[in-house]
Amino acid sequence: MTRMSIFACSLLLFAQPVFAITVGEAVDTALKNNPDLQSVRLEKETAQGRLDQAGLLLRSNPVIEGSLSRKDTLPDGGEKAKNYEVRLSQEFELAGQRGLRVDAAKSGREKVLLDIRDKERVLIAAVKDAFARALAAKRKIALAEEAVKLQEELVASAAVKFQTGDISALEQNLADVELGKSRRDRMLAEREQREVLLGLQALLGLKPSLNFSVEGELPSETPVIPEKDKMLVSVAQQRSDVQSAAAEVQQAKAAMKLAGREAIPSVTVSGFYNHDTWLNEAGVMLSFPLPFFDRKQADRKEAAAKAGQALIKQASLGRAIDRELEEAHANLAAAAEELSLFKKDVLGKAMENLSLMNLAFKEGKFGFFEVRLAQKDTIDAQFAYLESQVRLQLALNAWEKATGGSQK
Repeated sequence: MTRMSIFACSLLLFAQPVFAITVGEAVDTALKNNPDLQSVRLEKETAQGRLDQAGLLLRSNPVIEGSLSRKDTLPDGGEKAKNYEVRLSQEFELAGQRGLRVDAAKSGREKVLLDIRDKERVLIAAVKDAFARALAAKRKIALAEEAVKLQEELVASAAVKFQTGDISALEQNLADVELGKSRRDRMLAEREQREVLLGLQALLGLKPSLNFSVEGELPSETPVIPEKDKMLVSVAQQRSDVQSAAAEVQQAKAAMKLAGREAIPSVTVSGFYNHDTWLNEAGVMLSFPLPFFDRKQADRKEAAAKAGQALIKQASLGRAIDRELEEAHANLAAAAEELSLFKKDVLGKAMENLSLMNLAFKEGKFGFFEVRLAQKDTIDAQFAYLESQVRLQLALNAWEKATGGSQK
């Protein structure tokens, strides 16, 4: 008794509680801890730094120069005199480059913020997909357990009937073989669950733990299929990648205008003071480079090419979204119809047939092979129904991802 108490206490001390998480908690955790998303969010500081730099009143710093010299006051030498000069220069832009530079930087920052939101959209969809597969893996283990219990009951019944001579040794051996297959399927389901949970924890930015679990339900009712045409109008307002492409076009246009203005030279204003032996001199100088050779030709071509690329990318994204919505809508409709058919015509009848077959087998009205076939059909139907639930959840996730908002 004492040893049993010590053993029980040890189990309580070393047992670790299972940490179960819902899909909402999983999404919140991923948005907070996912390392890839955290890395992308740092780009916001870089974009803000570029905007701060572009907003400086003067792009270049003032330059101060000075000189000090000694010279003879007479041709053949004699008394020495000291001369010194101080010059202060500042470059000024004349064509409004600062405003265009600020516009380009603002569009760049807006694009970065929208790209971060788009990464969040993609991550949320990935987390929900992984969570659905984790729920399915959990349910597969439960179904595998049920299959093992059914086969154990069949093996027990087959052993009794073999003793009474109602079935042959071949039929009893087949029952043992099916039991072994069911136990193997249970082991495979457990391994699949471990792999799926480890993948989900990686998305959430959590350390791998065998005590991690999920809780929730896969869809069991068919949702209302939304009208695809109505969603096309709102996608441009909801999807962050569409807005990011628009911001990139604005940034490229501002950069193209800036490159054209950069061809206009800046003026440098200098103030100087010169002290000589017999006089002091002060004045202002202006310097203006002549754009004979370098007129920013390469910069303007590069900016125009990037603007063209941004427009092409924006148009291509629009076509890709149309295809994505078409595919997501078709998959959602097909998955909803599949789940409805399983619930209505397959699953319930398969369970009813199995119950009747088991009762008839015990009463000797059906043989071993008929019962084994009914069991196999029922188990297959349950697994197929589970797969249809997963497909529907993945289709819902894909539709939410494609539209940029939650499915209502």
